[in-house]
Amino acid sequence: MRCWIDARLAVLAALAIPLSACSGGKDREANSEPATDTASTGLPKTAREYVDSFITEDSDRCFGKVELEKAVLEKRRNPIGTAVQPTRVIIAIDGSGSMAGLIGGQTKLALARQSAIGFIDGLPSTVQASLLVFGQQGDNSEAGKAKSCRSVDILAPMSADHAGLIAAVKDVRATGWTPLAAGLERAQALLDTAAKPGEQVIYVVSDGEETCGGDPVAVARRINAGNTRAVVNIIGFGLPSKEAAALKAVADAGGGGFVNVLTGADFDRTIAMVRESNRQSANAVRTSNAMSRNAVNTSDVVSDASLCISDLVDGESKRMSDDLSARWKRGEKVPFSSEALRLARERHRALLDRAVAFSKKLGAEEEAASSEMRAAENVQR
Repeated sequence: MRCWIDARLAVLAALAIPLSACSGGKDREANSEPATDTASTGLPKTAREYVDSFITEDSDRCFGKVELEKAVLEKRRNPIGTAVQPTRVIIAIDGSGSMAGLIGGQTKLALARQSAIGFIDGLPSTVQASLLVFGQQGDNSEAGKAKSCRSVDILAPMSADHAGLIAAVKDVRATGWTPLAAGLERAQALLDTAAKPGEQVIYVVSDGEETCGGDPVAVARRINAGNTRAVVNIIGFGLPSKEAAALKAVADAGGGGFVNVLTGADFDRTIAMVRESNRQSANAVRTSNAMSRNAVNTSDVVSDASLCISDLVDGESKRMSDDLSARWKRGEKVPFSSEALRLARERHRALLDRAVAFSKKLGAEEEAASSEMRAAENVQR
């Protein structure tokens, strides 16, 4: 902005040179003399009046107003959970036959569906999500193992249609084996390159370790450390210690967390944790979006002000230049031309300085609004 002002002043200074040259020595001598015969030429009596005659617009119109918004945050429901601000989420549910087993009077599959819905519920509307199930074809016999281990089905493609995703959860069935590594590999293929860890999340719901010979730890590590930089979180249902340790290793390799649900109370706590994570994620997105919109609106108003002042200065300068040139060509004296040029430069410098001050003021207001929203978001963590 400073460079822009210096350039404008340089243009105005350059404008004064040819105008002064056109006036000649006699006019320069006459600058100290009172104006004469102004009525016949239509020339104002003073340099100030002459400059004012070329001001046709109110400069105040150039300086608009920015309506800065504030993010509307969802209040804290439960102290557990950590903030995540994902852009893409994949829910991967185990479709093995053992998911038909019971925990607290409900099947693991029913709990898995509830868990998936709980995770989807409250996701920011901008987050894209997908649902896949691994192992639900074939059956859990040796004869059906090969088909089951090849089975990774996309029940809902990557989309911001969360209602469609929830509707697809009912299509998950408890059928075959547990090709967890294959499920993770398919999930990875649905993700994009991410700028930082945690922008993409894979949420696995399973009741057992890999049973199809894959290496889910290696896949999870590759997902987390590779271009997707995705986090792998796992909820296990009714796992004995050995299998719980195996799935925890997968989550650790994927940079995520692991929870083993053994009772109905465990499930309630887990759902509370998931919902809290979504609440904080939604608040982070709302804050980020409001800050972005404020930045864009402020930038637009500042740009409009700069362009408006530039056009105003150019218009006044051209009208005055054209008038002086025409008078000198007709042989009319303009006794105060140098003073008029000086006054015009002062006016235009003041307008340009005002545009800079206006930009700084709006920038400070925008930053204050952003700081206030960040503080409010932190209070709700």
